[in-house]
Amino acid sequence: MPSEKNKWIDAVGKLIALTQERKLIWRASSSSVFGVSYGLETDYAGKTLKLRTINDEGNVYSKLELQEPGSGEVWEFPYSEATEHLMDAARYQVVGVGEFLDELLNKSA
Repeated sequence: MPSEKNKWIDAVGKLIALTQERKLIWRASSSSVFGVSYGLETDYAGKTLKLRTINDEGNVYSKLELQEPGSGEVWEFPYSEATEHLMDAARYQVVGVGEFLDELLNKSA
């Protein structure tokens, strides 16, 4: 039986795979602080997943949260390096890096 820590890492790994397969579509968060967007978000299984970059006195890391839309209650996933990989995959998708590279490399000078 997988340990609790492995369960969370496996879950984030599944979110990475779904993101890379474009089965999970991320968007800039509708939440904002002082008019500045507050990370990325997506919907899955009736819940909202939120990804944010945290800068805690120079210690920069990604945080993944699960929100119940009805109540607004939020639960934070335990930190793992997998969360950083999910943030990279989500940003890659939101910015449209793949499409940009395809257009750039297929366009004649």
